[in-house]
Amino acid sequence: MRMRILVPLFCIIPLSAAVAAEGTSFVDRFKTIDGKRWQVSDGWVNGDWHGCRWSKQNLRLVEGGLELSLTDTPRGDRAYTCGELMSRPMYGYGTFEVRMMPAALNPGIVSAFFTYTGQAHGNPQDEIDFEFVSTRPRSVDATYHAKNSGPQGFAAPLDFDPRAGMNDYAFHWTPDKIAWYVNGKLIREAKRVEGKPFTTLPGKLYISLWSGGDGLNAWLGKFSYPGVPLVARYEYIAYTKLGDDCQFPQSIVCKVGKDALNSP
Repeated sequence: MRMRILVPLFCIIPLSAAVAAEGTSFVDRFKTIDGKRWQVSDGWVNGDWHGCRWSKQNLRLVEGGLELSLTDTPRGDRAYTCGELMSRPMYGYGTFEVRMMPAALNPGIVSAFFTYTGQAHGNPQDEIDFEFVSTRPRSVDATYHAKNSGPQGFAAPLDFDPRAGMNDYAFHWTPDKIAWYVNGKLIREAKRVEGKPFTTLPGKLYISLWSGGDGLNAWLGKFSYPGVPLVARYEYIAYTKLGDDCQFPQSIVCKVGKDALNSP
């Protein structure tokens, strides 16, 4: 079915409102794009390192979810456009889940699911990530950032090709730890250490597909457009606030149990 964008273009939200608006538990299977929950990135770039310009045309609702694309449509000073969806509320401690398939293996691109403080709280870059990098075919970067300390994490190996189909990815975040899960299996756990930076601030929830500029070649490889659009697919996104009950059977909150998830 054709894309139905129900949200307005990017607007500046006052800092006090952005900090105060903390979201509640939800499951979104993308029958529509809920303008109260989501905002489509459109018309800007994230910095010199960003090789494409965000465009609302690069989001498309399809049977079974949402597609983000990276295309060779020029816009402004960029030869490519790419897709991103961000939440309007900020989300704090709890469980963040997605069922997705990253874009095909291609140098220079990232398919992502993450939280990020953005400009809220003075931009300390508290962030938690799943990032699929096309220089590593059977892995996912499971990382976090805290108070501008740089990425803390590694490329977690996977025993399957994540680009061959839909799979479940989740991270559970508490004041004391972050745990990353793939298809219900724990792949990484990071515990808070006294005296070291740790992610503590609510952030917006993002999905994105983008290409890097030459400054990121060491991480991503040099981007080369394959001649056809690159597409990442998302079946659903869910957030379960810390302490809330499981919302759907596939959730890691159901599979592990909220008490077990919150154990030290």
